[in-house]
Amino acid sequence: MTRNGTPTARNYVRVVFEIPAALVDDAAGLLVAEGAMGCAVAGDHRSAHRHATLELQAYFERLSRLRFAAIRRAMVAAGMLARPGQRPTRQLIADPGWATAWMDRFEPLPVGRRLLIVPPWNSNVDTRRLKLIINPGQAFGTGHHPTTYGALATIEKLCAPRRFERALDVGTGSGVLAIAIRLMGVAQVSAIDIDALALDNARENAALNSLGGKIRFATTPLARLRRRFDLIVANILSSTLIAMAGALTRLLAHNGRLVLGGILNRETAAVLGACRPALRCLGVRRDRGWSTLVLTR
Repeated sequence: MTRNGTPTARNYVRVVFEIPAALVDDAAGLLVAEGAMGCAVAGDHRSAHRHATLELQAYFERLSRLRFAAIRRAMVAAGMLARPGQRPTRQLIADPGWATAWMDRFEPLPVGRRLLIVPPWNSNVDTRRLKLIINPGQAFGTGHHPTTYGALATIEKLCAPRRFERALDVGTGSGVLAIAIRLMGVAQVSAIDIDALALDNARENAALNSLGGKIRFATTPLARLRRRFDLIVANILSSTLIAMAGALTRLLAHNGRLVLGGILNRETAAVLGACRPALRCLGVRRDRGWSTLVLTR
């Protein structure tokens, strides 16, 4: 990126998966939720038989080996790979001109009643809303994907009538949720991610919002955290949310709120089942096939 936030030419990562035709849309949604800039299906998938195998190409700006392995495990667990034992191909490709395409498509996005997601080159837009500046394409979380949109709208709704003291963003990615929480008045915000490159991007985005040093970003594992939080958000994958349900419950303060996103509608019951009976559900928001849950003790 240049100093004014304009994307510059660079290389990208393409990963190719073999997916059953009936699951290709779900697989693409999962990959975008995990940070893919976009997906493409080789050939005419519309006429493919539902039992056929299709080649799904996913494009990432950055993809560490740890995140690549985690994505593959999640897809195997969801039964999305046609041949679970086969390792998807991963290669570096030259920029075919996406940098300017991002600028064309990334328009200011209103979320709820108060937020407006804007790119750095349009940060002077005149608005009465609370501006949240995010560089697109760096890591998952510009607000345009329904999982991020749903989480942001839910957080905004929760913060309107209540003042939270301490918040935790698990799997922060671009940092968009942590930044939104801080902008809405939560004084102590911590954000963790296993990907150090994602945290670099999150810190850059925090600085764009004049929050440099005001959010604690770290690679600290969830299991090592000891303090309780009255607001916790985790917009990841259902399989990961299920695995960390116990840790999230332990960290949630009495009468706190836990916001879970990255959940396909058909996976909602499984995630709720992993959180019960320790937690109870206060509400479910649905956006274009994805669910956002609010839970409490």
